[in-house]
Amino acid sequence: MNSTYYYFPEKQTGYSLVELMIAIMLSLFLTASLLTVFVSSQHATNEALGSSERQENATFALQLLSRDLKQANFFAQATGENKSLWKLNGASIAVSDDCLDEVASGSFPASGKYRPLWASTIPAFIGSLEMGCLDDGESNTSLVAGSDYISLKRVRGFQQDEDYFSDRFYLDINTESLTVYKGALASASVKPVWEYIHHVYYLDKFEEVGRLRRLTLRANEMIRQEVLVEGVENMQFMFALDRLIASNRDGSVHAFVGTEQVTANDWDTGRVIGIKVFLLVKSLKKTAGYTNRNTYQLGDYSFPAANDSYKRELVSTVILFQNSVVLVND
Repeated sequence: MNSTYYYFPEKQTGYSLVELMIAIMLSLFLTASLLTVFVSSQHATNEALGSSERQENATFALQLLSRDLKQANFFAQATGENKSLWKLNGASIAVSDDCLDEVASGSFPASGKYRPLWASTIPAFIGSLEMGCLDDGESNTSLVAGSDYISLKRVRGFQQDEDYFSDRFYLDINTESLTVYKGALASASVKPVWEYIHHVYYLDKFEEVGRLRRLTLRANEMIRQEVLVEGVENMQFMFALDRLIASNRDGSVHAFVGTEQVTANDWDTGRVIGIKVFLLVKSLKKTAGYTNRNTYQLGDYSFPAANDSYKRELVSTVILFQNSVVLVND
């Protein structure tokens, strides 16, 4: 009996070269898809963070300015501009340590000059700067030419009868006088008293980053405080004017004009009754693949972006001065 034997080759294990190449290609496509999703997600996250940062900086800067400006011209029972009511009680600041405007009105009335509110624009040439205290003289910082700055003087919106700071000034105010006391001397006055404030807001930049800064009255000088908000690239004001003569003033806004259009007579006669603040806030980091060709309108001031890779946020607010008064009969 013959036997027939059949040979069956052993079953092979593993992948063929074609199968391996297909697997590699599929893996590459899958990896590329995942990387695309990851990059898109990261880009969206960075965009959201950048937008949030700009909005937060813009909101905070507006809040700081608004809180101060809402109390402009506030001197409790008196009118701060009325120079005849002031009793300086020895309070004075050296010209070199004060912030004087273009008519030499400083922190306290002197030589018949005093303005509770005043604003101007930083010139292209610092030698033409009207308020010299803004220039810190440091080589690594510079003022933002073309941006506006503002000086305001008032008293804090609540009375104080304890916890006096030795480096601050206080006013004992009634309808007949405003008497100045420094530090603990305020405790010897007729209580309560009001803390006296002189602030100057302006922009400078450090390594091309715009910053909102403030000078404030302390002891016998105006001191430069720390940076308030970074990323503020430009600041502009429009002022609301009541252009009627004093006897006919009705507190209505007859015009909004830029800072340079407000005359000395407007500042000195109480015609300025409100302000519109414009802030242009720039991202602190560049956005890859983005070119900013926009032109931003800040009131009557046009700001063209420099075709750079920074995104920007423009915000504004309007404030009417509730404490505005007719300062003189014009």
